[in-house]
Amino acid sequence: MNMNQLINMITRIFVRKAVNSGMRAGMNAMSGGKGQGGQAGGKQAKQPGQQQMKQTKQAMRMARRMTRLR
Repeated sequence: MNMNQLINMITRIFVRKAVNSGMRAGMNAMSGGKGQGGQAGGKQAKQPGQQQMKQTKQAMRMARRMTRLR
């Protein structure tokens, strides 16, 4: 194995890890995964219909952003 092959192999490993972590973060954001806990302290919970509408709008905005980036 020569030096060029080793450098290419290591570079591919790092790029693969970066792309996979970015994809995971994007999918978590789209699905409302980690980071979105319950309501804080004394705030009133929104009605289920309003909360669903807000999540749908956020998902649509993120989908539009993702299509622009391609």
